[in-house]
Amino acid sequence: MSARPCILITGGARRVGAALCLYFAKNGYDIALHYRQSKEEAAAVKQQVEALGAACELFACDLADTVALPGLMSNVVRRFGRCDVLVNNASVFERAEFLETDEALFDRQMNINFKAPFFLTQAFAKQCKNGVVINLLDTDIAQIGGSHFIYLLSKKALAECTVMAARQLGPEIRVNGVCPGYVLPHSASDAAYIKEVEKTLPLKEHATVDEITEAVFWLCQQKHITGQIIYIDGGQHVS
Repeated sequence: MSARPCILITGGARRVGAALCLYFAKNGYDIALHYRQSKEEAAAVKQQVEALGAACELFACDLADTVALPGLMSNVVRRFGRCDVLVNNASVFERAEFLETDEALFDRQMNINFKAPFFLTQAFAKQCKNGVVINLLDTDIAQIGGSHFIYLLSKKALAECTVMAARQLGPEIRVNGVCPGYVLPHSASDAAYIKEVEKTLPLKEHATVDEITEAVFWLCQQKHITGQIIYIDGGQHVS
């Protein structure tokens, strides 16, 4: 068994997931990096992690395949001899209002954003016995409307699961959630929209990716915090 703690980060090849891999590697963790299709990006993050002196292994898995999730967890434990932290970061984000949502879209959003974290957390609790789970949520769970109806519903469900699982799995497993605001635009139009939203925020600016990763790491170190959901969003959830 490695003397260093190990963290499994789903969707670790890109965006916030990649930033989490690098932050935890800098702070003494070995990295189990899950990806589905982003093999080249995952390999690039692995190189960066190893340059920081941490071990990193890549684990390809379709999180929509619930049957595969216990195997993903057991593969991580087999490779590192342990798994101390699970970060449920992977998600899908598709625009559709209530009347536009068909069953296929409903299933995609719920399977990745809610069902996979549920069963992967279950596998973590059964196989690892002790540790920390962090669910990446979304500041918009504080709202009841929006153009991404099922995405938002899936994140709301995961937020409720965070609190309920914290009660069920303590004291061995702590479960917390982090709600980022807008941190990484997908396009120039997204960036312009984010700037407009920023003007309405109590703090007048959005959080950075570094602040998200710092919050996740901080929660992992707090031995008496569980069932908490922290918004890192410049105050967007109270706007």
